[in-house]
This record gives sequence, C-alpha cells and structure tokens, in this order.
Amino acid sequence: MPDDEEPLSAWYARREAGRRPISERRVVSLHAGPSRGSHVDPQAPRIVEEWDGHSWQPVSVADDYSAACRAVSALDAAVAVPVPVPGFNPLGPGTGRHRKIPT
Repeated sequence: MPDDEEPLSAWYARREAGRRPISERRVVSLHAGPSRGSHVDPQAPRIVEEWDGHSWQPVSVADDYSAACRAVSALDAAVAVPVPVPGFNPLGPGTGRHRKIPT
C-alpha cells in the first residue's frame, strides 16, 4: 500500500465519527409553510422525529415546543404519546430521480 493512501480502517473510523447517531431525535413544527425558528410560534403543535440511520421517522406529537423538548430529552415520557401519523408513508411514490417536482 502506498504511503499516501489512508488505511480502510482509519477511513471507516473517521466516517463513523462524523455520522449522526441512530435514535437521535429532533422537533419539527406542524405549521404550514417553510421551516422557521422555534421561537416564532412556540405554542404550535410539534412532531418528534427520530433518525433511523437513513431518514427521519415520526415518533410522536406534542402540544407545543416546550412539551416536545421535554419528550426529546426524556424528562417527561408522558408528554409525547406515540401516535400514527396519517398519510405518512416513507416508501411512498416519488416524482422521479431525486424526487424532483415537475415544473
């Protein structure tokens, strides 16, 4: 192996160190329109999503931002209750390569 090539084990370790951990959670507002900061409408309902290694999956719904943050940090497990998300299908049909919207 030439000196200028990185060993596969070192590359893999570096790659894994930069990846998002599985089961990481985030809070997303359920308001219509583009994504905005959490301070804009803290009373709006939120959805809690969890990273499964490939995509964000819905886990539960919370009444407001503070309840969602407690659910994410696991301070209060009763705040966010697992519910089915109507119309959510992670394997639903796309609009083609990279899911581009036709113009």
